[in-house]
Amino acid sequence: MSFSQQAYRSADQIELEWEGYTKFQRDEMASFCDFLFNEGYYERCLISSFQFLYRLPNDPVKPALLHLIARSYEEMGNYFLARRYYNRVVDIESSNSIAYKSAKYREIYCYLMEGDIESVKLKTDSTKDPYFLTLRGYSYLRSLDWEKARTVFISAEEKFKDKHYSKLMIPLYQAIENVSGIRKHSKFKVAMSGLFLPGGGQLALKDKKNAQGILISALSFYSVYNSSRNSSSAGDVRFSRPSSTLLPIHEGVDESFNLAGGALSKPISAKSELVKYTLPPIIFGSALYVSSFVKSFIDTKEKNKNLVQYYANDKIALIPPQLFMDFEEPSVVNNN
Repeated sequence: MSFSQQAYRSADQIELEWEGYTKFQRDEMASFCDFLFNEGYYERCLISSFQFLYRLPNDPVKPALLHLIARSYEEMGNYFLARRYYNRVVDIESSNSIAYKSAKYREIYCYLMEGDIESVKLKTDSTKDPYFLTLRGYSYLRSLDWEKARTVFISAEEKFKDKHYSKLMIPLYQAIENVSGIRKHSKFKVAMSGLFLPGGGQLALKDKKNAQGILISALSFYSVYNSSRNSSSAGDVRFSRPSSTLLPIHEGVDESFNLAGGALSKPISAKSELVKYTLPPIIFGSALYVSSFVKSFIDTKEKNKNLVQYYANDKIALIPPQLFMDFEEPSVVNNN
């Protein structure tokens, strides 16, 4: 073939070739985002995902990629931003799509992990979806409403209709049954401990720091009281020499006072400081004793609640709601 007869590609041919190359780049970028997430590189996954959306803002993979961004924030513990991107998925997807359903489930899960129990209950009210019911059951566990938690878990189990979920829920039912056996502080014992010893109530509640502070303060007040009470100069006038040769130094006493017949010509009196130095320790010590006694009695309820809350959190950690989050989620790799 001569030089003049060399075949040139048309514009349509070049555009078709570049479309294939661009599609290859796009698939590589999507695969890379998916790889970063699966390997736990969530921050890098976010950067790559945002770069993808910047370059291809209208790509069909956008809902799945927004879902992946939300999942990355969720794994990083930033549930607020995770919910924001789940909502973006909901805004652009139809209610029967995989991305929409998954985003709604995970939005409720984020509320649960944030500790926003009221939002979980509100958004799952009257639901018949087993995944929503399960998350609702966990919200009742966190709020220590054991009977409602049991009822909701039973409803979820019935909706799942699968032995796999029934097996997962057995430990939850056992935890609810065992809650009545949690050893709690007795209000009577705490009160009696505080009655016989300042800070004794706090000590019975294992609040050693406050118990030590109250006891040391009480002992300090007693020490001040005892010192002032036993003072040798409080309330007495003692003479080391005969009173006839002693001129008292006192306010209002000067040289105008004369001795007549071995006695002062004008009467004087000694002012006692007993009340001034003993009354404040008695008042403050009594107030400390009474307040510590009352506080320990009130704190018993809070301490018992904390014990039950610790028990609930421990069981939730052993049987986390993630075990039930096995619904289908959108994929950025297989989404064209």
